[in-house]
Amino acid sequence: MHKQPIIKIENIKKSFKVGKNLIPVLKDINLDVFPGEFSLITGPSGCGKSTLLNTILGLEKPDSGRVLVENKDIYQKKEDQIAKFRHQKFGIVYQQSNWIRSLNVIENIAFPLYLSGLSEKRAILKAKEYAELFKVIEFEKYHPLELSGGQQQRVAIARALVTEPKIILADEPTGSLDSTAAADIMYAFKFLSDEFKKTIILVTHNPEYDSYATMIVKMMDGQIKSVKDKKIHNISEDEIKNVVQL
Repeated sequence: MHKQPIIKIENIKKSFKVGKNLIPVLKDINLDVFPGEFSLITGPSGCGKSTLLNTILGLEKPDSGRVLVENKDIYQKKEDQIAKFRHQKFGIVYQQSNWIRSLNVIENIAFPLYLSGLSEKRAILKAKEYAELFKVIEFEKYHPLELSGGQQQRVAIARALVTEPKIILADEPTGSLDSTAAADIMYAFKFLSDEFKKTIILVTHNPEYDSYATMIVKMMDGQIKSVKDKKIHNISEDEIKNVVQL
């Protein structure tokens, strides 16, 4: 049977009004993302990468075109249905995470489970499993802002995964990290792709990350200039063990 894309973007156009002018940001975007693929969306600042990501998430309604997630056109849904769909289907990691200041690390990881209706006890237990997986369990009673940038991103990844979504979207998740912490986080995403078979779309302007991905989408001036499917070398078991507890 022919493999179906988990995300299908068809003829997406999006413009923003600036003063009296209409500025095109996405220009006739077409893209298929298949289950288990690790896709990088690359390009210079202002090329439309983050807008495309927000369009996939249902946060930026396109002027025309369709976004299909598991063959469902998300913009045919009402706003509250889109929000519910986003919560069910996506895990999201940003460059700077929005933490709930009154909650500690474990409670922040568990928070999406509270929204899903899980009891506090079960939510905390599940959050601790993911905190252990990403080596932040020792900080469970800390506030996230007390952690380093790399540690915070590990917490953010754990929070994105705790509801077990099929798709992880990440917008410049290493943008504020030093090179060592950034590589650590990229290995974590690669692990999710290899071991958990998550579909990952990661926005970055860093060409050094190409080696982690199975598909590289290059954008320029609101357009997709190239799409490259590639085979990549497997990360060694020792490298993975530096990132997660196996």
